[in-house]
Amino acid sequence: MKKENAILQQSDRYIMEKLWEESPRTITQLYHELKEEQGWSKSTVNTLLTRMVEKGIIYYEEGGRARQYYPAVKREDAAVAETENFLQRVYKGSVGMMMNTMIRESAFSQEEIEELYEILKKGK
Repeated sequence: MKKENAILQQSDRYIMEKLWEESPRTITQLYHELKEEQGWSKSTVNTLLTRMVEKGIIYYEEGGRARQYYPAVKREDAAVAETENFLQRVYKGSVGMMMNTMIRESAFSQEEIEELYEILKKGK
């Protein structure tokens, strides 16, 4: 799978969260949950599932009366791809620029700064 395919649209993310929570799921199961949460119709869910299969981020197996959908991308892999994409788009790939911006805007608590120190120590 190409890394670009692991970058999820917001609508993809809603479906992926359901599949990461529990798999497999049928279109009917996904529809009922997403109808309540997002107000989506069954045709919207079907269209999104078809597009996601084409992108390679989910797959299905024929299972009795309904297709059984599974995630083809791990949550961690999607997070890495989306983080790298964000960093490239917003900060031209510079982690330092991002951190300077966050610190300048007081975005971190003291506890979070200490946690970052620990993470950086482990990275040496």
